[in-house]
Amino acid sequence: INLYNLMIKYAFIKLGTPDSDLARDSFFSNVSINIGGDVLSFKGLENGILRGNKRPPYALSAPFSKGDPRLKLALPKVDPRIHFALNCGAKSCPPVKKFTVDAIEEELRIVALAFCEQSDNVIVDDDKCELHLSTILNWYQSDFAESKSALPKAVVNYLRGDSKEKLQKMIESKKDIKVKFTKYDWGTNALKSKTYSSNFLQA
Repeated sequence: INLYNLMIKYAFIKLGTPDSDLARDSFFSNVSINIGGDVLSFKGLENGILRGNKRPPYALSAPFSKGDPRLKLALPKVDPRIHFALNCGAKSCPPVKKFTVDAIEEELRIVALAFCEQSDNVIVDDDKCELHLSTILNWYQSDFAESKSALPKAVVNYLRGDSKEKLQKMIESKKDIKVKFTKYDWGTNALKSKTYSSNFLQA
C-alpha cells in the first residue's frame, strides 16, 4: 500500500497526470517499477498482488497469467479495506496514510471508518431508503459483497454513530435498499504537473 501510494506521486512528478480514460488506462497499465527483479505496474500492484490477482474493473483478464512468476506475490485473500487506503492521485481517492506491519489491522480499520464517514463517500438516506456510495464500491463490489444488493450489509460494518444506526434499521426493516453510486472526481491536487502521455514511457 505504501509503495503504491508513493509511486503514484513519483510517477505524477516524472511523467505527469493522466487526463482522460485512455490516458489513465495507459498510466495504470504501463507505468511500472522494478522491485527485486519483478516488474510491476500499478494494476499489477493493486489487482495482481493486493487483490489476489483479480480482474481489474473493465479489464478482460487478471494481471498475472498462469505460470507468471509474479503470482507468488499475490495475497491469498483480498481485504476490501485496501480500497480505503490506496490513493491513485484523484480527488475522490482516500487520503494518503502511512501503514505499518505491526499495526496494519488497526490502521485499515481507522481509514475505513474515516472514509465512510465522509458524505462524499457514503450517504444513508433513511427517508428514501437509499444508500449512496463512492464509485470505488461499484468498481470493486466483488471485494465487498456478492451482489449490489448485499453492499448495505457490508458497508454498515464501516460506519459508526447515526449513519450506522440508520443503515442498520434499514437493513432490519427488510425493505429494498436502493444503492446508488456517486460520480468519481478524477481531478488531482498535483500542482504544476504536466499532462501524462505514453510517449514519456521508456523501456
